[in-house]
Amino acid sequence: MTKYTLIYFNARGRAEVTRLIFAQAGVEYEDRRLTSEQWAELKPTTPTGNLPLLEVDGKAFPGSGPIARFAAERHGLAGANDLENLKLAGLVDTIGDLRVKMVGVYFEKDETRKAELKKEFVETHVPRYLGILEKWAGANNSAGGWFYGPKVTYADLEFFVVSGYLKKDAPTMFDKYPALTKLLTSVENLPNIAKWLKERPETEF
Repeated sequence: MTKYTLIYFNARGRAEVTRLIFAQAGVEYEDRRLTSEQWAELKPTTPTGNLPLLEVDGKAFPGSGPIARFAAERHGLAGANDLENLKLAGLVDTIGDLRVKMVGVYFEKDETRKAELKKEFVETHVPRYLGILEKWAGANNSAGGWFYGPKVTYADLEFFVVSGYLKKDAPTMFDKYPALTKLLTSVENLPNIAKWLKERPETEF
């Protein structure tokens, strides 16, 4: 049996989607959460000097996006063929663009600039990206409200992670987006995901 070790900080961040993939697929893995001191020691030995890393039978692979896609494709949470996977990858990239805008606001240190970025994010970027994603989920018209096909994929899980940060500041943000609300409810109601959400470590972000 393949041995997986997912290495990240004690945070959801860019590793959480892979944790959700493993949870949904019922895959055993080591969830190694590093302190800043442990990371300082490990960093010089890593391929890119960044986290997360996924060790597969002892060999380390970097990149949150490639790791999630690999885990999803290997464990039945991606498309059925290359073209379907290409479509899903484009969808995940769109969600990733929204995440980048969100992270830019979060890490801005200048308070004046932070306020400007937050206003732009809420008034421009959120409606734009959620509008795109609402159309995608609505057009798929699946029973679970999924973005693509008849079952949950890693794109749904990726959006679920990002939505958690969005709802933290604006709990009613998704009231205008019924298709996305249906998708998020479906993810929460997946038994393996519900179990993970209940048992995972409580972290700030």
